[in-house]
Amino acid sequence: MKTKRMLILFGAVVLIAISSYLFFGRVHGDKVSKTRIEPITSAEHESKIEDHSKQHIPTVFIHGWKGSERSFRTMFQRLSSNYDGPQRGMVVKVAPNGAITISGKLTNEKIPLIQVLFMDNHESMEKQASWLINVFRTLKKEEGIKRVNVVSHSMGGKAFTCYLEQIDHPDKYPKVEKYVAIAAPFDWINGPQNEADYTIDELKQRSSLYQNRKRLPKDLVVLAIAGEIHNPQEGDGVVPLQSAFFGRYFFNRAHYSEKIIYGPSAQHSQLHENPQVDRLIAGFLWHISPK
Repeated sequence: MKTKRMLILFGAVVLIAISSYLFFGRVHGDKVSKTRIEPITSAEHESKIEDHSKQHIPTVFIHGWKGSERSFRTMFQRLSSNYDGPQRGMVVKVAPNGAITISGKLTNEKIPLIQVLFMDNHESMEKQASWLINVFRTLKKEEGIKRVNVVSHSMGGKAFTCYLEQIDHPDKYPKVEKYVAIAAPFDWINGPQNEADYTIDELKQRSSLYQNRKRLPKDLVVLAIAGEIHNPQEGDGVVPLQSAFFGRYFFNRAHYSEKIIYGPSAQHSQLHENPQVDRLIAGFLWHISPK
């Protein structure tokens, strides 16, 4: 009788365990299925499993419309102070006629940073893209830089994407491994617009970036960062979420991901002053955390 009672007790315990597993597993599954799918995260996962030796390639920073040396200056200071490795080693100035002036030299920086500055900082996307052709060709031909990462803010993102679509002989330029687009208004046609006036298909038809998307490198790993102060439609106060994430329609989805920064510090011109953005960049590009 004692053995029989033990078998019955054992069976009851097993039955309870199985029921609990099924119940809590189902609850967990429900939570996952109800999660808001706002960012695409495939590129983030891929970046974490890459060879860590790639963290030593230079990272090029491109400011936005009417940007200046100040645009990324404090980010560089924070990255150098709070992380092990990042340090600005070179500044590339672009004259209105496209002439390139380089100050500094990449020497022993563990993670070298390169800042690009347009002296005429309010030109069109196409004009800035033509300047970037000079910049990247010079970096490879005269500085021997074969691979880079890129970080852009605002209109710098459209200019850089346009550059990628314009180059005819990629072997003449550094290969871009990873790209971080901060608040890039990818769906703007000729400046800010009311997105409610257009469908996604209409925006695609009007977007030269979308029309030329097949010229983008398929292996480029992209992280798009957007700000949301109050709601997705307002976004960072200048660029709505839809605009910042419009790149999902032309970058390779297999290597593309998105992140949102929330709250007052997610305002458009404050995003490159935001330590949360620093952490996203450092983790995505170099696999490092704050000291």
